[in-house]
Amino acid sequence: MSRLFALLTLIFSSIGSYGHNNTTPETTSNILASFTVYAGAYDRINTPVFANLSGIFLKTESYELQLVETTNGANREVASQVESSYQHSLWWVLDGKTPAGTKRHFELRHKTPSAASKKKVSLQDTGEAINIQVAGKNVLAYHYGLTPVPKGVDPLYSRGGYIHPLWSPEGEVLTRIQPEDHYHHYGIWNPWTKTEFQGREIDFWNLIKGEGTVKVKSVSSRVEGDVFASISAVHEHIDKKAAKGAQVALNEQWDIRVWNTDPENKIWLVDFTSTMSCATTSPLTIKEYRYEGFGFRANKAWDDKSATLLTSEGHDKSNGNGTRARWCDVKGPSKAGTSGVLFMTHPSNYNFPEKIRIWPVGMNKGKENVFFNFNPAQDRDWVLKPGKDYSLRYRMMVYDGEVDARTADVYWNDLAHPPHVAVRTFSQDKKQKRVLVYTKNGEGYVHENIPYSIAAIKKLGKENGFLVDASDDPGVFTDKNISRYDALIFSNTNNEVFDTQEQRDVFKRYIQSGGAFVGIHSACGSERSWPWFWKVLGGKFHRHPPRQDFDVKILDKDHPSTRFLPDTWHIKDDECYYMKHLNPDIHVLAAADLNTVKDDKKAEYPGEVFGDSFPTTWCHEFDGGRQWYTALGHKPEHYEDPLLLKHILGGIFWALEMK
Repeated sequence: MSRLFALLTLIFSSIGSYGHNNTTPETTSNILASFTVYAGAYDRINTPVFANLSGIFLKTESYELQLVETTNGANREVASQVESSYQHSLWWVLDGKTPAGTKRHFELRHKTPSAASKKKVSLQDTGEAINIQVAGKNVLAYHYGLTPVPKGVDPLYSRGGYIHPLWSPEGEVLTRIQPEDHYHHYGIWNPWTKTEFQGREIDFWNLIKGEGTVKVKSVSSRVEGDVFASISAVHEHIDKKAAKGAQVALNEQWDIRVWNTDPENKIWLVDFTSTMSCATTSPLTIKEYRYEGFGFRANKAWDDKSATLLTSEGHDKSNGNGTRARWCDVKGPSKAGTSGVLFMTHPSNYNFPEKIRIWPVGMNKGKENVFFNFNPAQDRDWVLKPGKDYSLRYRMMVYDGEVDARTADVYWNDLAHPPHVAVRTFSQDKKQKRVLVYTKNGEGYVHENIPYSIAAIKKLGKENGFLVDASDDPGVFTDKNISRYDALIFSNTNNEVFDTQEQRDVFKRYIQSGGAFVGIHSACGSERSWPWFWKVLGGKFHRHPPRQDFDVKILDKDHPSTRFLPDTWHIKDDECYYMKHLNPDIHVLAAADLNTVKDDKKAEYPGEVFGDSFPTTWCHEFDGGRQWYTALGHKPEHYEDPLLLKHILGGIFWALEMK
């Protein structure tokens, strides 16, 4: 199920509040890490950001954690929240406006514990629903209980698993459930209208058909904090027409997160993620259809005369139906004058930017007719295969007043292109991590990318607080010298990379004593006569098709080297490596989609052995050490690609953390 927000095993610490002056002594021994947040190419407004806390000492029995922003020598305490799942992350809000091209500096420290305070983003359980509040004001209610229908209405319309009400900051109810014209409309909800499962067509949207419904199995996580509150719930899409009785056809996990992004509470920011997986060994196909998926039914007062709609492409209620949009602003009358929701879709979503379904002017006789729907299957089928997770991510900015197109673009860019956070850690003994980039090539092909990869990793080290040495001399492999390094990075090594057996023995002892190893691209072609090395790296190079564009599917969205990548990573002009002697212990993080690879010899290898995918990136633990490998990165210019560099940085961080 979904790991996008990693809500199943969260542990949170609440830290400070906005605008509070730092009172902790400013000593180096008190600083755990420093963070530099780069706005990049986009202006920022009250942007949620996070930092990877890998390798940072977080012991809190005698101390609390405190985040401060440092500006011209002055310190300001900032509310933050620690999330612990696959790894520790620290979340906070880059409050106010941060112009494009600028950067801001923060420090994480220990401080003396203070009296516990009430969480600013809180949950209230009514027994039927969970209300999420910011500073005591209602934001939304998630209904897990089965909601009864009005008197005289067919009980087939009854269901749970939806959001209603969604309130504006001034308290206006923006959603509606069970309207007389469509009793199956439930505020904000996410069923599928036209699906095919085990040879049957199942409609999970139009409940009156009796073909399918959606039930809440459990609420698996509830989190409160100063920066955000979140819930995670498991929904089941039930096939009611199965031969042996009703069965679950599709599992879906909802992750809802409400951010404390605005100190004045003039807007709400809500993240919604749906992660789906087949419940049986049978695939489920979401068929092409005009509307289904993430939907919104507005309150009764909104109609053709009173409500307006604007998309990122400039379309409105009269001509927006069936068009594609990155965002869509929907607003109507309220006690505050005007209130609305800016709906945003994420680039990782299937068929991005999705087509939208709206009720155009004149629909429903022009009355009570504001409906909006992001629909990834409006113009094509979407086949969900067993054993895989499929995620859809959306963000809602809820407001009173007006939002112009430029502001909408700023908020969408925050979602789609979040700021980069560089981390510098300070261990208790102040010793920085040090890595060795090793690039020796034996007789055979030598990649011209080597100096570019060295320069890129040195830049990563400078920006992220670890020291980098580089060498192509196998003489560096002595026990005394190699013990200085926290990780060895074999960047585009190839063929025989050691000159003597003693050098091989030094490398082996390093791994067996807990040493970390990172392999990049042709490192898999190193030491081709040494089976133990194949096991360390995870496999042995066999061959590759001609260099080309191809797709890589991200299989683990929790790992620091992949969690920021889209579900499908479009690789440009690289080599799709095939390997043999794969270590069965590797944990595959990403795999090439062989349906996108042109290869005249595919039937020879990998053939039917690997089907439609082949591993490109993995991590594992072998013989005492920790190892991470990526097959990507053939050309010099690849080492200027921000995604590949962040991918490699995540692998280095993982190796250093697990060491």
